[in-house]
Amino acid sequence: MTQLQSHSAAQTDEHEAPLVSMDPTDREPIRLNEYWPYQVTVLADRIARLTAAIVKREAGLNLSQWRVLAAIAEAPGRTAVEVVTVTPMDKGIVSRATKALLEAGLVVRRASQADGRVSHLYLTNKGKDVYAHLREAVEAVPIAANQMMDSGEQGAFCSLVRRLANSVPDAER
Repeated sequence: MTQLQSHSAAQTDEHEAPLVSMDPTDREPIRLNEYWPYQVTVLADRIARLTAAIVKREAGLNLSQWRVLAAIAEAPGRTAVEVVTVTPMDKGIVSRATKALLEAGLVVRRASQADGRVSHLYLTNKGKDVYAHLREAVEAVPIAANQMMDSGEQGAFCSLVRRLANSVPDAER
């Protein structure tokens, strides 16, 4: 019998406080409905699954390929390293997605004039057409959520999410 168990068994005074367990599993569980990091994860997962279904159905792309396509459309000439920085994906996933987009003729790679070791990514005309079509379909994803917030709330929400994202350290990818 451990010393704690021995003390607990010997305890007979009803007015004496019970011993507090040091077992971390005895702590109150996290209430997931009230834990905002969990709720943000659930929201992000729903958005990602819906977006993935749309880009698969409309263009035969996976979510990683869509994210790379969108990152290049946002800033033509980005390098793969820059795409990794702006998307929540590691460099291996970005590399495979970029390779698939290159093979599909949606993206071209051009060597940097300043540094031959670096290449920049651009959408082809076909890539621009696919992006324009997908953009319209993907922009429909937040419509239901947008209808429950006015434009001021939408702006405040985006600002808050950016601030939260900037305040949470990013684990190395």
